[in-house]
Amino acid sequence: MFPWVRAAGEKLKQRLRLDLGREICRQYPLFCFLLLCLCVASLLLNRYLHILMIFWSFVAGVVTFYCSLGPDTLLPNIFFTIKYKPKHLELQELFPQGHSCAVCGKVKCERHRPTLLLENYQPWLDLKVSSKVDASVSEVLELVLENFVYPWYRDVTDDESFVDELRVTLRFFASVLVRRIHKVDIPAVITKKMLKAAMKHIEMISKASQKVKNAEFLQQAALEEYGPELHVALRSRRDELHYLRKLTELLFPYILPPKATDCRSLTLLIREILSGSVFLPSLDFLADPDTVNHLLIIFIDDSPPEKATEPASSLVPFLQKFAEPRNKKPSVLKLELKEIREQQDLLFRFMNFLKQEGAVHVLQFCLTVEEFNDRILRPELSNDEMMSLHEEVKKIYRTYCLDESIDKIRFDPFIVEEIQRRKIIKSVPGKLMKEKGQHLEPFIMNFINSCESPKPKPSRPELTILSPTSENNKKLFNDLFKNNANRAENTERKQNQNYFMEMMTVEGVYDYLMYVGRVVFRIPDWLHHFLMGIRILLKNTLETYTDYYLQYKLEQLFQEHRLVSLITLLRDAVFCENSEPRSLQDKQKRAKQTFEEMMNYIPDLIGKCIGDEAKYEGIRLLFDGLQQPVLNKQLTYVLLDIVIQELFPELNKVQKDVTSLSSWI
Repeated sequence: MFPWVRAAGEKLKQRLRLDLGREICRQYPLFCFLLLCLCVASLLLNRYLHILMIFWSFVAGVVTFYCSLGPDTLLPNIFFTIKYKPKHLELQELFPQGHSCAVCGKVKCERHRPTLLLENYQPWLDLKVSSKVDASVSEVLELVLENFVYPWYRDVTDDESFVDELRVTLRFFASVLVRRIHKVDIPAVITKKMLKAAMKHIEMISKASQKVKNAEFLQQAALEEYGPELHVALRSRRDELHYLRKLTELLFPYILPPKATDCRSLTLLIREILSGSVFLPSLDFLADPDTVNHLLIIFIDDSPPEKATEPASSLVPFLQKFAEPRNKKPSVLKLELKEIREQQDLLFRFMNFLKQEGAVHVLQFCLTVEEFNDRILRPELSNDEMMSLHEEVKKIYRTYCLDESIDKIRFDPFIVEEIQRRKIIKSVPGKLMKEKGQHLEPFIMNFINSCESPKPKPSRPELTILSPTSENNKKLFNDLFKNNANRAENTERKQNQNYFMEMMTVEGVYDYLMYVGRVVFRIPDWLHHFLMGIRILLKNTLETYTDYYLQYKLEQLFQEHRLVSLITLLRDAVFCENSEPRSLQDKQKRAKQTFEEMMNYIPDLIGKCIGDEAKYEGIRLLFDGLQQPVLNKQLTYVLLDIVIQELFPELNKVQKDVTSLSSWI
């Protein structure tokens, strides 16, 4: 054929857009067939064209509707009575980098100078929980000290000063964590990020299942399918422990008191306790297939949840009793305010330190109250002296209690109310005597720490307190996880790429269900097209209901008796190592029950639409994927990365060009 003839044919083909027509016929064969029949009928039966116009009008409407509505066109939620509103507790925000006002505690205050102050030293301020939950958390923290601190610390000394400081540090960490959890929209994180990561995990398992015939080899095939995108913690158990250590160190500036990271021994101790003795066994427990089966049974159980048998307990300050000092001996390093005042050199240094912290007004208040107490405690007071004291009270109130004052201090509301009512002579002196030390105590201790000369850096490699040797090897290596994926440390990884946070064509719960139906259950094309058609109508409605339902479930989970039960379950998993493990027969029985519950969870109508065989094969694939401990650990760490980034968004600002924790730890 001559070249010009071929070129002319290509031009004619492009003008007629034959490729587009062929693609339309391939995607919509039934519609194209009916359209062709209607055209033939119009040519052959032109006498009845006025009747056929009814069908042509219908076709025109369908085409217009299809062209005007795209995949992104969605109707709003049709359940007007169900509206999801994220719930956040109004708690005082923490700003480790210094954005709150030291005077009034407001964010972006234009009147006062932003700096660090009391809320950063005491994040438990105004944080109260039920007494039963507080007791459960305290019990867990006491077990941490009993198992990982006291066994070696009691051989050194019986002085409790160091442990008391550690108690305050643990309270600080727990308070920061609670505050940050309250600020996260948990249902939105689950539906928008966690489920998307789970979809990618399911895709890997589905691809691996096509390469093996036996579920026994599914885990290894899926690990190979992940390739270089496997989470860095899964390369080996030592890499997993190293990852947890690095992650803990990254969080230190946000979970430890200010300047606490300057103490290398304290940070090393906390790092080893958290990473090797708390996080590692907790993640092992969550990734255990027997635990996963237990959680699945709880989730798909349609029986009504158990109700509380006892009335709710009273609210108490968070971990206040746990952090109370046990040491009865006065510390030689602790300085009282009176001693600082009597030594001019210390007072000068202390004043300079308070200027740096923006807290000179706190010292001024303490001195004013001390002078006031000296005057009010005199045995006989004349009327003039009484009036003078009243004027002094007014001055104290104007200077340290009013919001517009540049020297305002955040007191307990009861004390401010007492001062405002002029009851200072009867009831407030004792309270003020206690209050003045409460506000200045953190600065005195921090001042002492800042006066110490920096310790020389060690010339040899640092020692790990809980290094994986001897008995700790039993925790690091076990029969269930063995050595994780058992990969070499020099395995190449693609940089600056998060496999689980990439843009996907699916977004939202409706799309996730369609994705699972297509990939796992192999739903027929007609059902897929039908679901795509009603997607415009139901997507926003389903996702609003899902967020509402998740919020409802979370509120049930966070009820006092259930939260106590959850904390107890975690406590037993981490610390009760001497308890008898579940037998293989019990685990197999629970696994069988889980599979049966999963089969019964899918409605019969859906089973008829996709076919009984497709339903069985799909459930079997999901079930087999959840029985692989290392694959469960892979998903657990991916979800952990998402949770950490939501709780500590500052990490994203520190490393803007990296999209996952695992790619830079």
